[in-house]
Amino acid sequence: MLKTRTLMLTLICLLLFVNVLQAQERLQVVASFSILADVTQQVAGAAADVRSLIPVGADPHTFTPTPQDLVALAQADLVLVSGVNFEEGLLEAIVNAGADMPLIVASECVMILPVGGHDDEEEEHEEGEEAQGDEGALSEDVAAASARCTAAYAELGMEMHEESEQEDAEHRSEPLGPLYALDCGGHEGEEGGSGDEHAHGSCDPHLWTNPENVMLWTLTIRDALSAADPANAAAYAANAAAYIAALRALDNEELMPLVATLPEANRVLITNHETLGYFAAHYDFELVGVVYEGGGTTGEPGAAEVAALVDTIRSTGVAAIFAETTVGDLLIQRVAEETGVIVATLYSDTLSAADEPAPTYLDYMRYNVQTIVSALTPAN
Repeated sequence: MLKTRTLMLTLICLLLFVNVLQAQERLQVVASFSILADVTQQVAGAAADVRSLIPVGADPHTFTPTPQDLVALAQADLVLVSGVNFEEGLLEAIVNAGADMPLIVASECVMILPVGGHDDEEEEHEEGEEAQGDEGALSEDVAAASARCTAAYAELGMEMHEESEQEDAEHRSEPLGPLYALDCGGHEGEEGGSGDEHAHGSCDPHLWTNPENVMLWTLTIRDALSAADPANAAAYAANAAAYIAALRALDNEELMPLVATLPEANRVLITNHETLGYFAAHYDFELVGVVYEGGGTTGEPGAAEVAALVDTIRSTGVAAIFAETTVGDLLIQRVAEETGVIVATLYSDTLSAADEPAPTYLDYMRYNVQTIVSALTPAN
C-alpha cells in the first residue's frame, strides 16, 4: 500500500513538473492593446501565452506602462504592435525593454486612410520612393514587406490598392497606401516627429473597425508566431484559417445585412474622436464631425469648434452622436443637450471585461454595429 501511494505521489509530481516545463516552453507573447491581444490569442490558441500590455478599459492615448509591464516586455519572445503611431509613447518603452526582442508591426499590409481627409501637402511619401514603415529602423526591407503583403492579399482574395491619387482633401475613404510603404511621422518628443501624430491628413491608426484589416492582421500574426515557434506552425495555420472564416462570416452574414437595414440617408456619424474612418469607408457611412479633432483624445476643443459641431448636428439632422467607453463624455453630453440628439456609447480602442458586451473582437464589432444601426434607425 505504501509503495502504491509513493508511486502515485511520484507520478503526480512528475505530471506537475511536465506541466510547469511545458508552460515555460510555450511562446510568451505581448500585444500592445486588448483588441490586438484577442486576435493574437485566436491565432495562438493553446500553443502560446498572450498578454495585453494596455489593460481592458484603458485609453491607449494616455496609457503609461508600469514597471511590471516593462518586465513582461523584457521577458517576451514576441511583441506585437498595431503601428500607425497608435501606440504613441509606448514604442520607446517597448524598444528599450530588449534590443533582441522581435517586434512585429501587425498592420504592415493594411491600406492606411488619412485622418480627416487626404491632404497631399502633408504626405511624407512619394510614389516610387523607397519608404519605411512608421516604426523606422524596426521595419524590415520594403521589398520583403511588399512580397509578404502581396502574398497575404492573394491568400485572402483581396485587392491590394496602389497609393491614392485622390486630390479631394476631404475624401476620407481613399487610402494613402500600405503601411510598409508609408512614413506616418515620428512620435511625440522624438527628433523629426511632428508633435501631432493625428493631425489632419496624417495616418489614421484606428484600422481594426474594418474586419478585412483584421484578416490581414491574422495572417501577419500567424507568420510571426510560426517563425518564432516552428513546432506549432500547423496549429497556428489552422487557427488563423478558422478565425478568418469567422471574420468573413461576421462581416458578410451579420454586419453587412444589418447595415443594409439602415437607410443610406441615415448613415451619418458624429463621434467623440475619429475612430470610425475605416468603418465608415467599409460600410458606406459618412463621418461628418468629431468632438476631439484628429485621432487622439488629448486637448479640449475650443468654443468655436464646439459651436461648429452643434451647427453640423443641426444641419445634418442626425438622430444620435457616439461617445466612447474610454473617453470622458461630459462635453458630448452637453452638445447632445443643446441639440436634442441622443448619445450612444461605443467601444473604440479597447474590448470590454468578460461580463460586458464586447469581450472579444467579434463581440466588439457586433455590439458596435448593432448600437450604431439602432441609434440611427428612424423612429416609426
